[in-house]
Amino acid sequence: MPLSDLCTFCAKINFEALRTPLLSDLPAIQDGTVDTTRHPFKGKTEDAHASTQLGKLSDIVQRAEKCRLCALIIKSLERHNGRRPQPEDVCRAETSYYGVYRDPRGKVYWTRRLSVSVRTPKGSWAHAFQPCNVGALSMEVEVKNRFRHKAHVNSMVFGGRRRPLMIDLDWVRQWIRICRTDHGEICEMADIDPGPNTTTIRFVDVFKRCVVTLEDISLAKHEYIALSYVWGGPQRVAMFKANKAELSQPGSLPVGHLPQTLEDAIFLARSLGYKHLWIDALCIVQDDLDDKKVQIGQMSRIYGFSSLTVIAATAKNANGGLPGLREGTRFLEQEEIVIHPESASGSSHDTGPAPLSLMTTLYPLFNQNDHYLEHTPWNERGWTMQERVMSRRVLVFMPEQVHWICREATFCEESYFESEAIRFNRFHATAMEPTFRRRFRNFAEPDDEELRLWTTYNNLVSKYTRRNFSFPGDVFDGFLCIMEGLTPLAGQEFLWGMPRSHFEQSLLWTSFIGSIRRTEMSTLPMTSLHVRITFPSWSWMGWVGEASVLVGDDRLDYDIGETPEIVCFEHHHNSLRINEVSPADSRFKSVVTSRPVPRWKQSNIERVTLSTIEENLPGLFVQLDGIPDGLSIFFWASTASFQLVPTVIHPAFTDGRIQTTANIVSSQGVKVGSVGSMPENEDVAYREGVHQFIVIGSRRNPYSDPVLLVLQVQWKGDIAYRINSAEIAEEAWENASPTWRLVALG
Repeated sequence: MPLSDLCTFCAKINFEALRTPLLSDLPAIQDGTVDTTRHPFKGKTEDAHASTQLGKLSDIVQRAEKCRLCALIIKSLERHNGRRPQPEDVCRAETSYYGVYRDPRGKVYWTRRLSVSVRTPKGSWAHAFQPCNVGALSMEVEVKNRFRHKAHVNSMVFGGRRRPLMIDLDWVRQWIRICRTDHGEICEMADIDPGPNTTTIRFVDVFKRCVVTLEDISLAKHEYIALSYVWGGPQRVAMFKANKAELSQPGSLPVGHLPQTLEDAIFLARSLGYKHLWIDALCIVQDDLDDKKVQIGQMSRIYGFSSLTVIAATAKNANGGLPGLREGTRFLEQEEIVIHPESASGSSHDTGPAPLSLMTTLYPLFNQNDHYLEHTPWNERGWTMQERVMSRRVLVFMPEQVHWICREATFCEESYFESEAIRFNRFHATAMEPTFRRRFRNFAEPDDEELRLWTTYNNLVSKYTRRNFSFPGDVFDGFLCIMEGLTPLAGQEFLWGMPRSHFEQSLLWTSFIGSIRRTEMSTLPMTSLHVRITFPSWSWMGWVGEASVLVGDDRLDYDIGETPEIVCFEHHHNSLRINEVSPADSRFKSVVTSRPVPRWKQSNIERVTLSTIEENLPGLFVQLDGIPDGLSIFFWASTASFQLVPTVIHPAFTDGRIQTTANIVSSQGVKVGSVGSMPENEDVAYREGVHQFIVIGSRRNPYSDPVLLVLQVQWKGDIAYRINSAEIAEEAWENASPTWRLVALG
């Protein structure tokens, strides 16, 4: 293959930085003796990440007639939503970080891909090219030999390879074999306890093509596949009371009768040798609330113990199918450009650059920090996140390739990631897999296991609250699996999505883009009263919109100094009683009791009993028997009123959304604090005038004046409801004649 003629702009790209280890490098990697003065082993701080200006798009178009890389760049930009940037837009190329791997001693090395970006909104086309062996596009992949390269080729360990238009299921079988034989316990252990045998569970029998009901089985010992997909509206075929018996008859799900995604999943399960496939539409009686409650209650085990979960990532509805299983469902042809050709003589003493080609990637990203699922229809749906989080192994169907992800490794069709010697992981923290157990820890994650757990929790809440539900009342059930998975890891339970050990901290959750009150009631009956409920205003579940819940003992430390100033209690039925929400040994309680009582508080820790509720909130006390347990929390707190002066955040700073915020001013008109941002239509939070606030916590550190962390509330009778979070200077609070009172927060 002849040397590609590059223009003077493309020739300036640091192609050497794109190199990945060669097979011949593996012994040195294992011994820790690699040459760190050359790529791919140079340190992260050197200049390989620098960008190269390619000029205006109009110039690149002209150069594309002679420069093949310019031509491929134009083709890549045309794939960007099918829209070409404007001729005057300036483009640049960057050898950007893509993945990492470690040697046995823990030393980290980076892999890079070539990204192309344009100075326009959403103009980036990250990781558009990957390095590969010269001639990789014409090389046959040695699947049956564990993807090992041919013995006589000193190949790139993480280089690109040709992806067939139709998926070769031998690749998937090999990935399963590698995981089960090489990865050990980490890929076998579920995030949920096996618990007792399931009383009733249904599967699609993919050979008999009907729904079968199994009783008294252990899912942990049962081999089956689970499907995760987007319904996209009412299902053409689903289980109801009326057709439950009919669907149990062999042949009741004939070929062509089901939506394409379900049909493809059945074909895949059969081809991989699995008899049973779990599909929610066919395995849950959709018009039976009792059956729904039972099946939803065991979904953490259904996905947690599935041998493999298949994700239909890009289909907007159940008719979208699994690309690559049928002809005509994948279309993109990869292209290769030779940067440094192989030596004409084939001599090992050639002093020129080692052979190197670039291959177009199948799914470039809008942002190099993105996970490849970020902008898919699957990633927008509320139910699907917990299905991924709980699964030990997933097979993800993207438009042009399939990904395999387990806790130990990441494989895909377009790249050689199956190395036994070194494991590949994505570099960026936001591109990490959403799972509780994985051997690789990203650099942004704390070393402390407990802090890492709460970082994971916050990330999951943040991602979950950006998703949508067809039925907004499903918000609790859609997060139930995650809470059940977190419970054994955290050693505690959750109350409406909030960790009990850090409950008072979690009341201060915030939203960077604003949220609106969730008015829909729960889809299923809940609490000990077995009634549909309105979600509490104090929980992020009671709101629609992105939420951030920053909790952990590190927030109590000197540098941050955020301490809860309340102790919360909840009521229970079946002999009416009051219990503390958080454990008695929560660290913040010892921090609070060890310091002087602030002037605006009557007591650092004041308990709540049935007697204190009866004495201070008599009207509410007589209604407790009819209030679902856990919805209202009780605590003693300092309350005060302040004036709000609304302001508007310009859309340029909020992705085009108009958001409102407000300054908190004293009776003298001096700004003493601010409230969180909210969508424009939530005007009740920012209506100019006097508003009520309750102290939840404080921030005292060496870097700023003391601040109180408060909730803006609206009182309805004896119950206060959260409207927003806010911060107010402690001195201003002291001057506002605060009142110490028993608060019921609903």
